Amino acid sequence: MIRALYSGVQGIHANSEALGVIGANIANVNTIGYKAGSVTFATILGEALGDGGVKVWGMNKSWSQGAMEYTTSSTDLAIIGNGLFVVKDSEGGEFYTRAGAFSFDKEGSLVNEDGYKVQGLAIASGTPTGSPTDIDVSSISYDPKATSEMQMTMNLDSATAASGTFTNTITVYDSLGNQIPLTLTFTKSATANEWTVEGSLPSSVASGTGTVQFDGSDTLTLTFGPDGKLTGVSADIEITLNNLTTGASATQSINWDVYDEPNGVAYNDITQFAGNSGATFQTQNGYATGSITDLHVGEDGIVSGIFSNGKTQALYQIVLAGFPSYQGLTPMGNNLYSASVESGLPVIGKPKTGGRGSISSMSLEMSNVDLATEFVNMITTQRAYQANAKVITTSNEVLQELINMKR
Repeated sequence: MIRALYSGVQGIHANSEALGVIGANIANVNTIGYKAGSVTFATILGEALGDGGVKVWGMNKSWSQGAMEYTTSSTDLAIIGNGLFVVKDSEGGEFYTRAGAFSFDKEGSLVNEDGYKVQGLAIASGTPTGSPTDIDVSSISYDPKATSEMQMTMNLDSATAASGTFTNTITVYDSLGNQIPLTLTFTKSATANEWTVEGSLPSSVASGTGTVQFDGSDTLTLTFGPDGKLTGVSADIEITLNNLTTGASATQSINWDVYDEPNGVAYNDITQFAGNSGATFQTQNGYATGSITDLHVGEDGIVSGIFSNGKTQALYQIVLAGFPSYQGLTPMGNNLYSASVESGLPVIGKPKTGGRGSISSMSLEMSNVDLATEFVNMITTQRAYQANAKVITTSNEVLQELINMKR
């Protein structure tokens, strides 16, 4: 009977711990990246003594994939597959997490809710290099580029009278990223099917005369055939901007792409058809300096900056950590884990390599707790607890009867 009492006590203790794990699972049903725990039991010297009790044999976590919750933040990240994000605290301590609710702090570093910095590989010349480092965008900008080529699609009205004009302005950039409004004025000549072109720049960006030249001349003559298409052109037109006062070079050359060199003919970009004069398309390859306005994270963990000048550039690649045994990771609270002897050393690398999963942007991995399963487990564990308590009360009654026999 004494053994039965102790067996009942052990059963109560074991099932009490199991109820604690179930309670933790239910409490964390909405915790992002949470992995459900479970308890396994083992007998205590049952075969050796002919009877025995029970003990908690192990507490494990289910590392199955949690459901995805989609968000509106580009820095909310979820892992699809194996692996954990790598974060570091202010003292350089390394931790791991499945909770990808990240944001940028005031210093421009990508951090979790506790300010731990997310780790990634810096990208230089399009290639991730070096060791994992903090993802920091505080000092990143996109250098400007001077316009070196431009193209325009337009029609000049064939019914325009002599001396009639059409004006079109295209914005180009110098090497410092300053905007330069380049105005081209097309004037119908007294000669049939012929137009002259002159360029001008505002006084805010250039001074003096002769600020715009075409192949070294102040004017350009365009001639059209009876089909309304440009003729007499054997090369692109070089536009030179002179006397610039923007702080960049005083002279800038721009190639006006009007000639199809592989086929040896002029493009059909500039025409003289019946109809209103007007430009339908224009482009140039320069741009101003850019600051980061948004970020995009790809499945491979590439963090690309989207800049105010419309350009996109790969900046970092987020790394993931894999482990020989995820069960051996030590929970540290706040959705963090640390490596242990049981987990083995982390194998840190790029997503979608070495068995590591991919990354889903604007998503968070929810808890993998199944409430229905937890409620069933809670019921069965509660019944087991009650049954063990009954063993204690029954053993007590039997002992009492045994004591009463002496009377």
